[in-house]
Order: sequence, then C-alpha cells, then structure tokens
Amino acid sequence: MSNAERLEEQIKTQYTKAFFDIILEDLSQEPPKLDHISSLVKELVDGLCKFIPSRKEAHEKIKEEILLEVNINTMPYIIFGLIKWIEKFQAPAYDKVTRKWREEFKCCTNYNEFIVKFLKEYYGHVEKMYKELWEARKRLVNNENLVPPEHRPVVKGKNGIPDIMKSGR
Repeated sequence: MSNAERLEEQIKTQYTKAFFDIILEDLSQEPPKLDHISSLVKELVDGLCKFIPSRKEAHEKIKEEILLEVNINTMPYIIFGLIKWIEKFQAPAYDKVTRKWREEFKCCTNYNEFIVKFLKEYYGHVEKMYKELWEARKRLVNNENLVPPEHRPVVKGKNGIPDIMKSGR
C-alpha cells in the first residue's frame, strides 16, 4: 500500500469516526437532534435500492418500510427494517452478523450508543455486500465462474481433468 493510499485510508477513517461522534453527540442532546441520522438513513435506503436497480416496486417497499419519520419511537422499526432488507441481499454466511445486531438491540442498555454502533457497522456491511455483489455481476457478465477465485477448489491436472478423480462409490 502506497503512502497516498494509507493517507487516504486514514482520512476516511477519521472522517467516519468524526461523523459518528457527531451523531452520538446529537443523540445526547435534549431533545435529540436527528438531522444527521435522517440523512444517513436516507443514504442507507438509497444503498439498499442499488442492490436491485431496476425493481422500482421493491424500491417503494423498502422506502415505505424504512423511511419513517426519524425519532426515538421509530428507530426500532428503522433498525429492524434495515436488518430485514440487507438479509435479503446478503449471502447466508453473513446472517450471523444480522443475528448479532438483533440480539444486541434486544439486550442493549445504552440506546444511543447502540444506534451509533449499529449504523456505523451497518454502513460498512452494506458497502461490503454491494462490493461482493458487483464483483459477482462482473463475473456473470464476463461469462466467468460466479464463485470468487479465492473460494474455488484447486484442481491439479491437465485440460481441466483432475489427476485424481473419485467415481462416487
């Protein structure tokens, strides 16, 4: 990694930390300021819609379920809506992440800290899921194997025929 890339990564990390620190500060005020959370929720909903760009009816359903008026009473519905929709787009291997969020939400004692932690983790998770989906779509368009190269079994042999074959008996 070059110096420029490291610097860019540090700036991104600091910017993200500062943004979520502002959200925590906003939630701590009386009454809580929810402008930043509202804009972040809208951005996350737009991100979910990018998973299925041509399905306008699904976009409406996502917005209907998640884009509620942001306040302390609607945050549980927004959080569970975000979790529900990312589960539809992620691979089953990532279900443990969403189960963890549900359990943490049920057991949380500091609601404000949980909201900030959840939104930060969710933002990163959505980025990761979209990147994986984009890579798979590129492989599909290029008529390649959909399974990422790092998850394909290594087969030794010639002309695509393995040296050691099992008959299944």
